[in-house]
Amino acid sequence: MISEVKIENLGVIEEATIGFSAGFTAITGETGAGKTMLLNSLGLLLGQQADVKKVRLGAERTVVDGVFEVPETSDLVASIEQTGAGVDREDDVAIVTVSRHVPAEGRSRCYIGGRTVPRTTLGEMGGRLVTIHGQSEQMRLRSSSAQLDALDSAGGDEAQVALNAYWEAWSKYRASQTALEEFLASARDAAAQRLALTALVEAVDEVEPEQGEEDSLRERIERLDSIEETRAALATSLGALSGDGEMMPGATDLVGRIVGSMVGVKEPGADDVAKRAEAVEAELRDLTHVVGDLLASLETGESLNDLHARRAKLRSLSRKLGMPVDEALVEAEKAREILSALDDPESRQAQLEEDVERARARVEDLGRALSKVRGRAATLLASSVNEELTQLALGRAEIAIDVEEIEPRADGMDRVTFMFKPDSHAAKVPLSQSASGGELSRIMLAIELVLAKLSPQSPPTFVFDEIDAGVGGDSAKAIGARLADLAAHAQVIVVTHLAQVASFADHQVVVTRGEKATRVRAVAGEERVNELARMLSGSADLDSARRHAADLLSESTVGR
Repeated sequence: MISEVKIENLGVIEEATIGFSAGFTAITGETGAGKTMLLNSLGLLLGQQADVKKVRLGAERTVVDGVFEVPETSDLVASIEQTGAGVDREDDVAIVTVSRHVPAEGRSRCYIGGRTVPRTTLGEMGGRLVTIHGQSEQMRLRSSSAQLDALDSAGGDEAQVALNAYWEAWSKYRASQTALEEFLASARDAAAQRLALTALVEAVDEVEPEQGEEDSLRERIERLDSIEETRAALATSLGALSGDGEMMPGATDLVGRIVGSMVGVKEPGADDVAKRAEAVEAELRDLTHVVGDLLASLETGESLNDLHARRAKLRSLSRKLGMPVDEALVEAEKAREILSALDDPESRQAQLEEDVERARARVEDLGRALSKVRGRAATLLASSVNEELTQLALGRAEIAIDVEEIEPRADGMDRVTFMFKPDSHAAKVPLSQSASGGELSRIMLAIELVLAKLSPQSPPTFVFDEIDAGVGGDSAKAIGARLADLAAHAQVIVVTHLAQVASFADHQVVVTRGEKATRVRAVAGEERVNELARMLSGSADLDSARRHAADLLSESTVGR
């Protein structure tokens, strides 16, 4: 709720602080005292366009500060904190401070929790906190979308379930449309894409490279380039070890002769010589086998020319495709997958079109089901509002809610319009184009009363201006009683000139204009009786008016 508003230099108000409480608050005062400025200050706090003409004459700027109390668990608190604004907390209540500065020259500034925010942020917050109904503005239920939301709220859980099902179907429908649109857009380039991908695959398949083949070729070529030197060295080593027959014995044969010559020698140390010679001979024979195996392994059967030719072919493929061979292999595999998907585009398009048709049929089925729910809610809401109108001095007037079928969209297949008939013989016209300011405020009061009972999503604060225009007597009492009923569900602030309405308020604030400044004060007890008497007679001195005022307070069910 709104707990406090402080005003500086707004119109006739030089400085004023108004504290608001829960329930029903009536704002009263003489014509021209500045009651409308209070509404203007609330409008500024709620993001309305600033009017520099309302800056008090001679002042540099208008400043309006407001304090709002919001349940700590409200989504609005999280939204405000996401802007970086500070929020104070007391018990289970979040306290949000809002400020608006309007200079006589230049742009206005908006603040939430001490942080500068765009005016649209104030407007978004205000729309969730406060509803203003007045002669010049009807901030709620003015647009077709707001009327649709109100109707869905009146429909309760049944409408919400039907709407959620429709939203899910609508999301799938839009996704299927997007898939088809993307396919059709890509199909225009599919032929050129197919040619490019096919050329890539054919170029790779013609060469048939393998992953890592270039590195393997380089190593094998380097090995073959040095193989002759290696073969000569190994052959020399093998010749030295094995020799070339009797004419040129090798090291192995020579050591073997030493072993043979030592047989039968009995001299001390001869056995050691023989054993050592045998060990050397065994090592030389093993070494001969190793060198021989190495020499045999050089016979790879590969041609250096063939390897260079293969390497040249891979390099040609790389230049042709503008990428390394290993990367070309990866891209060729991707191309095969894409080509597979591009095969038979007619069937793919037909499938996507079928998906769209099936999804749209689902949307239309659920849209018609939602329309039926809305139709029942429209009948209930209109009937309930018309019952309220009979208590608000609009007994011959009635509203109707037209639910017109339209093409599917995100919020359903219905265009909702609140219609108004001033009497049974008049044609019905859109509500926003018909009723006068006072009539419209009373109609809105009737709608808000019904929605407050049917829907838990109504804004927590309502502000009404000119709601009692053109009525009096018992009709005014009925309006006061209905405002008191609404105050059982929400905070209600009403600017009124009728004592019959004000007497039902829980709290009364009086705006008086002195010679130098406008004064705003809360009244109770005898002061309130005096104010009601002034409203009844134009003067607080008449005893009969005071008695009448006291009677009004005693008769009202809320203002005792």
